[in-house]
Amino acid sequence: MKYPYIAKSFAKHALSGFKTPYMVMFETTLMCNMFCEYCIFGEAGKFNDLQTRAVRERIFRRIDEFCDMGIFAISFSGGEPLLNPNTTDYIAYASDKGMWTSMPSNGLLIRKYADGVARLDMLEVSIDSLNPERFAKRRGLNGLPKILENLDFVLQKRKPFTTQINAAVNLENLEDLPALAEFCRERDLVLHPEAVHNVMRAGELLPDAELHGDEINRVEKSLRQLRAAFPRNIRFYAHYYPFYRNGGFNAEFPCRHPSKLVSMKPDGSIHLPCAFMTLHQSQAPLKEIFASEEARKIIAQEETMWDFCKGCKIGCAYEVSAYANSPTLALKSALNFLRVWS
Repeated sequence: MKYPYIAKSFAKHALSGFKTPYMVMFETTLMCNMFCEYCIFGEAGKFNDLQTRAVRERIFRRIDEFCDMGIFAISFSGGEPLLNPNTTDYIAYASDKGMWTSMPSNGLLIRKYADGVARLDMLEVSIDSLNPERFAKRRGLNGLPKILENLDFVLQKRKPFTTQINAAVNLENLEDLPALAEFCRERDLVLHPEAVHNVMRAGELLPDAELHGDEINRVEKSLRQLRAAFPRNIRFYAHYYPFYRNGGFNAEFPCRHPSKLVSMKPDGSIHLPCAFMTLHQSQAPLKEIFASEEARKIIAQEETMWDFCKGCKIGCAYEVSAYANSPTLALKSALNFLRVWS
């Protein structure tokens, strides 16, 4: 653990009255080499300007700014983050600075970048099912054998329980989860099953992929049973399901993304209020952005919620909001994360 940095981060947050962000979502690219049926990504392309020295240096400066502000964690996301050839350099830099680093990946490129991936505090690989046909249908690509091969190779470089399998769950793959949990138990992995939810970006919606009515109850009941059978390996937020049933973010449970989770795009620009909707963007220094009138106005509005937030159930935004909205939920979330309580 990175105890010196954690201590400094906590001190800085305490001095600010816990009003500063504590995590960064860095979308290293918006492109993906998979075509999941419930996801808005899946665009092919090349990087061009993202490989320039100017952009690389800008990202390194941003990481310095995050550390100076005391931000604890950074998630390297996408699209598929490893499609950006600079991602492992950014991981190494943030890790050397002391930040807690994580990265969700579809697993197709993790062997190619195994040494860089080894630096992550938490590697997250998306696998919904070990059934090759079902995997191919859901993910738009028959890539499961390669992903499993890549994963076993990378696990030789990683410590137990520092690699997580992310499974998007609906009724289609619900019965596949016990086999996936057993797979995780055999390899000392964490399994994080999360109910499928719609993803909105700038008002764009996919066809409705969410659970409705009794489907939510069936998924929650099954996950609780799975957690009881595999207590060391399953991590899921039980309190997410009342939130899901209630339609997602609302005035009683507002999204805290603007104030607690910094959204950074591939070029290093900071976007508010969140990674999925932009009302304000800037390349200015981070402290200057959060001290600006535009940012203060947006953050002041987060409790009343915008129309485009209605129906949003996105997991990363939910997690930071749970920590910020309620001390009780903050404690429960921490215990969920540590797989102590569910």
